[in-house]
Amino acid sequence: MTDKNQPSVLAFEDRLPVGEKKLEKPFSENQINDLNHSAVDVLSAIISLEQMSFEHVEPDAKGVSAEIHRIEQKLDFITELLAKVIQAQQTTPPIKSIKMSADHVVWCPDLQFNPDDYCLLSIHLSQKYPTPLELPVRVISYRSESTSESMMEGQILLSDESVIDDLTRMIFLFHRRQIARHRT
Repeated sequence: MTDKNQPSVLAFEDRLPVGEKKLEKPFSENQINDLNHSAVDVLSAIISLEQMSFEHVEPDAKGVSAEIHRIEQKLDFITELLAKVIQAQQTTPPIKSIKMSADHVVWCPDLQFNPDDYCLLSIHLSQKYPTPLELPVRVISYRSESTSESMMEGQILLSDESVIDDLTRMIFLFHRRQIARHRT
């Protein structure tokens, strides 16, 4: 059994567009449920996109024909173009350093927070998918890691086990991608 106040070991670090909204009161059960449902859609899409882009299949391998491979490449290209058009019409939040596990998140805040404050983080995890992952967060601590950046640590309040499993899977994919990037 893991302690809820200790972050899980599996995490990824990146610089991503992150928005934050401070709440005056704790999240209601209905708000958490709505955010769980929203997270399912976002995580499913991002996991699918990440698995497709990370696990390249050669034409004619595993029974995949060259024609199907070319069609998949064209669909990927169209998806990227469509995402860029949607992103150009949206205002994305500033890019910030973030470290995320399935139960904790550490980010560079724009707003002032105190321990036990609540906030809604909107994290744009993929350029291919313009919808952000919205996370209900309870602020745990504020720490200054350097003179230029102060970091905020929060506990992710998603409650649905299947959402947490999907979040863990997505973090694993991102973590694996980072390791592969450092090896090459």
